Amino acid sequence: MPLIIKTEHVSKYYNRHKPDEVRALDDVSLTIAQGEALVLNGASGSGKTTLLSLIGCMARPTSGSVSIQDKEVSKLPERFLTDIRRQTFGFIFQQLNLIRNISVMENIQLPLYPSAIPMREMNRRAIEILTRLNILNKARMKVSALSGGEQQRVAIARALINQPQIIIADEPTAHLDSSLAAELLEILSELNRGGKTVVIATHDPYVSRHRLIDRIIRMRDGRIIGGSEP
Repeated sequence: MPLIIKTEHVSKYYNRHKPDEVRALDDVSLTIAQGEALVLNGASGSGKTTLLSLIGCMARPTSGSVSIQDKEVSKLPERFLTDIRRQTFGFIFQQLNLIRNISVMENIQLPLYPSAIPMREMNRRAIEILTRLNILNKARMKVSALSGGEQQRVAIARALINQPQIIIADEPTAHLDSSLAAELLEILSELNRGGKTVVIATHDPYVSRHRLIDRIIRMRDGRIIGGSEP
């Protein structure tokens, strides 16, 4: 399979050259194939979330390079990174980051603003995804009125509205019980079978052992310490 993500000798420092300098990543090189489902595994502070943020063009490396679909992106101006994030990635965050006092439909459509996509197309996409995730009947409800599982589905729907090629998930099972975690991973498995590349940062062994996962990258102290087949 062709490569879709490549990092070369990436390092990331915070507060560089100051007394409280933090080295979050240290000389990390990684390739991810199109259609692969990969876990970045490690304890808190291992660097997995920082690496995920560089892969998803949400942060820039201090040194080294990040390429998405053979295009080096780490030195691009922010306006270009915004376009790449919108066109390429769907993000599922640990805290969900939903806006509780607006409707499910409005939350899902947020990643499409601002864009040239007509409202009719936005509505079509949202209805299609809500139907697929079995929450179309919740479309006009406020997020605050939903159960935890329903909110998780809204977060997934929001990640899919821009028809991304890559799904980025940061500790997606951290606040879920075992039933909801299993449901989430089944949805991600279906997306992966449909051709989506899935990259998950987690320390949850249940995620790493799931049949969805093709490869596990183990991290410690900002470095890759090993990789294996699950």
